[in-house]
Amino acid sequence: MIQCENLVKIYKTLDTEVLALQGLDLNVPDGELMAIIGNSGSGKSTLLNILGGLDIPSAGKVLVNEIDILKLDDAGLVSYRRDTIGFVWQNSARNLIPYLTAVENVEMPMQIAGKRKRIWARELLDMVGLSHREKSRLNQLSGGEQQRVAIAIALANNPPLLLADEPTGAVDTETTEKIMRVFQRFSQDLGVTVVIVTHDRQLSKAVDRVVAIRDGRTSSEFLRRHSYREVLEHDKDQEGEELFPQSDETHEEFVLVDKVGRLQLPRHDMERLGIRPNSRVSVKEQDGRLIIAPFTESE
Repeated sequence: MIQCENLVKIYKTLDTEVLALQGLDLNVPDGELMAIIGNSGSGKSTLLNILGGLDIPSAGKVLVNEIDILKLDDAGLVSYRRDTIGFVWQNSARNLIPYLTAVENVEMPMQIAGKRKRIWARELLDMVGLSHREKSRLNQLSGGEQQRVAIAIALANNPPLLLADEPTGAVDTETTEKIMRVFQRFSQDLGVTVVIVTHDRQLSKAVDRVVAIRDGRTSSEFLRRHSYREVLEHDKDQEGEELFPQSDETHEEFVLVDKVGRLQLPRHDMERLGIRPNSRVSVKEQDGRLIIAPFTESE
């Protein structure tokens, strides 16, 4: 679904240049539910805007559903945003039109595309657990309900890719769990690829793969030891499944190596081993493994 190679984004002002992405590589298969995490300024929101067709990279390659975004003209970008992706913003006010009911909001993207379908809009509201609120307007919905309506809106035109920017940033834990279950359902039942950008590492326990971005480059991945699909196949009571396990050992961390052999070591490991930024390290092969250690003068 997503293929990014050596993605670079430079923001220029009169006085400075900011390198938001510096050679980022990312691959996301069809139907995956994954999260992108990183500190403020790491480049994760820039990446989401590029995938959403809202920003253009300075260099590199990006394909979404086999569409080369860099080759699209203005009309092509409009079609891409309308048909290929759905976007969920953290601020629900960007998702909803306040004077329309919930079902009318879900119908709006379909109406713009010339294919208004009240039945499908109601089905989407039912999927997010809000069929009983279809006639409610914005001021009659809670923050969590507004966000679930926003997810239904994002999927109104059946896009194969759903992008969510901090979708649980303004809701409580109980509502976060409801929203994440909605994402899981669309990924598992409809095959929608879901990419969630967040700074909340707690959400990593609710997805199968987490990609960490640091300094504009993918640095490591966290893979779930047992996928939710595997769990659900052996669990008859899906609602009884614990969405956010208490254990921190749900995922295993892997460092990513790019095409030219570069890697980013986890910061906590660097600090533990006494490796300072921009310092030398020794790399030795031992029993089929690469051993990385701080450089010492005796070497």
